Amino acid sequence: MNDFGEFLYTLRKEKGMTQAELAEKLGVSNKAVSKWETGEAMPETSLLLPLSRIFGVSVDELLDGKRKVGGKGTGDGDDDNDGYEAFDPQKHLFTRGKDDGPKKLSDIICGALCASTVLLGLAAFLIIGIITDLWHPFWAIIPVCAMFSGIIGIIFELCDADKRRRKREKGENPITGAICGILMLVCIIVYIPLGAFLNLWHPCWVILAGGAVCCGIIGALGSLYLQVHKK
Repeated sequence: MNDFGEFLYTLRKEKGMTQAELAEKLGVSNKAVSKWETGEAMPETSLLLPLSRIFGVSVDELLDGKRKVGGKGTGDGDDDNDGYEAFDPQKHLFTRGKDDGPKKLSDIICGALCASTVLLGLAAFLIIGIITDLWHPFWAIIPVCAMFSGIIGIIFELCDADKRRRKREKGENPITGAICGILMLVCIIVYIPLGAFLNLWHPCWVILAGGAVCCGIIGALGSLYLQVHKK
């Protein structure tokens, strides 16, 4: 997905429009809108002005793939910083520079659960270490909690229909991707305590290797499934 496609997708979601509704307004097919958003194609020049009017942005902003400073961008060029994007600390520190609009409730809940899991693990490690002075084996609590938070994130993402659709549009299989991610995290969760508490680092590395092989097979089957259904 290119800048134009991502921006068009964001604008459409802000308006609460489906691809079918936008296609109807422009007199094109749903497939055409889908291709614009995934970066496979660009709209004809004659459609840029209607698009800009539908979403309240300028043609320049559409082609740049972002709004100009000041928010909703009218294309009047009066902004002194025209063409430059102001630094937004909240955007860049908490969303890694992505501008996907307002956070969903599920994203907020997921973030809170992941953060709580990691913080609880850190607190447990410190309490156990201070009370019993067993810092060495119990350091495993921290990475295990981090892996659990990763599983939580994958599950929430898998339950989000919009994110699943976007992955499919990119040619990814969200189901097999989630299965592989969870499988590898579970393997790590099992491997770390076995190594830290029982010192079985050497023989148990086969757990990670086995997980990687299984993920390779699952990923290949998922890709094959997508290819078959595309045809």
